[in-house]
Amino acid sequence: MKKLMLVLLPLVITACTTQADKDFVRQPQHYGLYIATVNVQADTGIMVKNAQTGEMLTLKVTHQLHDDLGYVSQSLPAGHYLLEYYSPDGVPTDITPLETLDGYFDVQDGCFNYGGHYEFSVDASGKASYADTTSLKDIEALPENIRRQAVGHDICSAAMGEANQRLAASDAAAQLSL
Repeated sequence: MKKLMLVLLPLVITACTTQADKDFVRQPQHYGLYIATVNVQADTGIMVKNAQTGEMLTLKVTHQLHDDLGYVSQSLPAGHYLLEYYSPDGVPTDITPLETLDGYFDVQDGCFNYGGHYEFSVDASGKASYADTTSLKDIEALPENIRRQAVGHDICSAAMGEANQRLAASDAAAQLSL
């Protein structure tokens, strides 16, 4: 029976891990888990560029609670990321550039990096714009399958245009109900 449990336990842990967070679970010394909510109403992508490597990555926006709120939950290598484009309607050929001075965020390895909530819109000149609000207490309102990934991990504030700040797992557990 013990041998069976030793074989099944890794399979159960892997089954509970989404594709997007596998690198974070397997290699936390190199990856952080980046989490954000967005007001985009379609399952779509937000393209970011790793400032150190120049690599373009797509953050996948999905909808889980049958409402207009989209969720990003993705393992990213630790680093500095620049927002480049997004597709407001999920059509890959319909991409909109995002150009602002504070259009960046940082990801720390081994950390649940909370980017807050992005509110995308169009400004008076017709250009795409966005605002980002971040409150670590908002982590408590995330869907359970995302929120549980913060348990036992340091939590980092990966707010747009701000330096990433790390909160030790023990301090986070005292401040948040996960």
